Amino acid sequence: MLIFALVTAAAAPASLDSATLPLPPDLRDSASIVSIDKAGIHTLRKGTGKMVCIADAPGDDVFDVRCYHRDFIPYFYRLQQLSAEGVPEEQMDARIEKDLESGTLHMRMQPSAGYRMYGPITALTNGGTGWTAKMTRWQSIHIPRATAEDMGLVTDNKPLMPYVMASGSLWAHVMINSPAD
Repeated sequence: MLIFALVTAAAAPASLDSATLPLPPDLRDSASIVSIDKAGIHTLRKGTGKMVCIADAPGDDVFDVRCYHRDFIPYFYRLQQLSAEGVPEEQMDARIEKDLESGTLHMRMQPSAGYRMYGPITALTNGGTGWTAKMTRWQSIHIPRATAEDMGLVTDNKPLMPYVMASGSLWAHVMINSPAD
């Protein structure tokens, strides 16, 4: 969940525009783009819209880009920070709950969208603005603390069927897989 892949110099490089590829075309131009590394979060492009995309980090042969609503992304940033501090994954939500209660963290508790694209860097085409069927794409609807049972969904991943990941947690979300292009 928290792993960020890096891109090799030998493969076709990802462009800044590739950071918004997971989004529907109508949301791409207005999205903010950030990068995350050990030094922190860096704004690459300040957008006017509600989506924030995390650019693929250079260094290996995997392309991994995700986009979240600007009011939900503080949760993701905090996960990254706790991970960098060595906090075990099973303790992260408890730490974040304390941050929410103390008011040191604010995040969107209403449903919000997430988008992700993951695959081999060689699956990028057109200078990093297109992709082949080797790229995996999916969307998510993040509903903090929602359970699969409450929503009438399952927790197992079946092809092209929505399912719930992290049921009942702050990271709870409905996954929607896109068919290969």
